[in-house]
Amino acid sequence: MVKVIRINRALTFLLPFDRYSLTLSHRLLDSLGGVSRFLLRAMEQGLSLDALVAVTGLSQATLLNQLDFLQSHRYLEIVDVDDQPILRLTQRGLTMVEVERLLQDFELTIWLDAFTLRRHAVHALLLADPLASSIQAAESDTAVSTVIRVPRRPGRGGRSGQYHLFDEASRLRILLDQGMLSSLMAHCWGEDCELITSEHQHWECELRVQEGEGSEAHLPVDYAPGDLTLRLHSAAGSGKTLTVPFVSLPVLELNHAFKSVPNFPWSVVAPPAVTHRMELVSFVNLTHFSEHAIAAGDVSSYSTIPVCLGTEVPDEISTYSVPPGVSHEVSARNLQVLFSMDEAQLSHHMQTCPNALVVSFNLLQVEEGQPA
Repeated sequence: MVKVIRINRALTFLLPFDRYSLTLSHRLLDSLGGVSRFLLRAMEQGLSLDALVAVTGLSQATLLNQLDFLQSHRYLEIVDVDDQPILRLTQRGLTMVEVERLLQDFELTIWLDAFTLRRHAVHALLLADPLASSIQAAESDTAVSTVIRVPRRPGRGGRSGQYHLFDEASRLRILLDQGMLSSLMAHCWGEDCELITSEHQHWECELRVQEGEGSEAHLPVDYAPGDLTLRLHSAAGSGKTLTVPFVSLPVLELNHAFKSVPNFPWSVVAPPAVTHRMELVSFVNLTHFSEHAIAAGDVSSYSTIPVCLGTEVPDEISTYSVPPGVSHEVSARNLQVLFSMDEAQLSHHMQTCPNALVVSFNLLQVEEGQPA
């Protein structure tokens, strides 16, 4: 049976991201020398063969040899008109000129998530304002929402290390292979995106760390009351496939014990012991529980939701009336219980963040369940 609960409280998760620079190159463009690229630009401006001879200072024979190379690679056509060579750029040549124009002084600031636990789950974002260098996020509880800081993934060392950068570039490549490049380029170049899509097999990218102030930030992701669903961690080792850190939820466990009162003159049967558990954020009673779900030791590696008690004892706490001759004792235990977030649900909420383009990919198929 699916063990899912719904949190009836407004929450804001702060997701850690690291800032990188992304530069693009084009394999075909890079294979051309400086002279070839200059000639393509000049022809796109309408320069004739005589004008090219005058501009470059090359002899016509030398220049024709260079142009023959470009013609053999289908960047231009040389046709004779009245025994005079006429130069015409092909569509491929026009494309190279446009690609070079787009790439001139181009460098993109991209943010990659620092919280997913598996490399096959990747989230990247671009800020809507290309001049913005950081993400603004609430740092403490507000009047309408409880703020939870999601921990950074462990065991990666310094973010500027060579192996870290190689791993992050590999994660980015997963997104690019899933068509993210078109989304990024549409975000940056708008109408020119069709050109990018048509040349997708020729693009290469390089990722570089952006150090300094503002290189680490948090993206706020809001859940309205009733939006967040959590799945109880129910088996040892089941967290090995998680892509998002566990959520640690405060839970009150009440153990109700009943027994017959000594020397009571009538025979009575005491009811069996009963245990109730209630999470202390939106006061939902847990209908399922596993001892494997109890958080042990340091909880800093979990997204810990704080207790939200209020001033009154919640009505959701179960009460009992016992018959004469039966005593009732209650013991309490405060627990931190682990739940997993719905990765697909988190990704969907990330897409709604204002002023940012968020692209997500996860190879895991999320099992769906109905809230208890």
